[in-house]
Amino acid sequence: CTACCGLGQVEILGGRHEEGVELLRNALVASSLRENEDDTEMELNVFRHLTDALFQTRQIDEVEPLVLRFREAAKAQSRRKGGNSCYWESKSIYTSARLHEARGKPQDAGREVRALLDLLRE
Repeated sequence: CTACCGLGQVEILGGRHEEGVELLRNALVASSLRENEDDTEMELNVFRHLTDALFQTRQIDEVEPLVLRFREAAKAQSRRKGGNSCYWESKSIYTSARLHEARGKPQDAGREVRALLDLLRE
């Protein structure tokens, strides 16, 4: 999982987006098979990198279901960590806002940004 994620990022940075995205997809599958806390962090990290790569290549249809999974995983992680642990939740809200913007829904993107600001104020 960690190797696929790292190699995927290297491929993308090297301009080989298709290969990088495929490695990140593999990393996401591998990370979802594990169930300890460190693996949850890795899964969230893979979500972040994969959705970024898909946005870069304008594969918006593939981003949408990932954003929903990212949001749920981030909320669950925040509940487990408790306190002021909103890092992943804020990343997932931002990713959701990007999706709405890419879909031409600025009002929905604005709603997500407001949710992000509310989360950061807590």
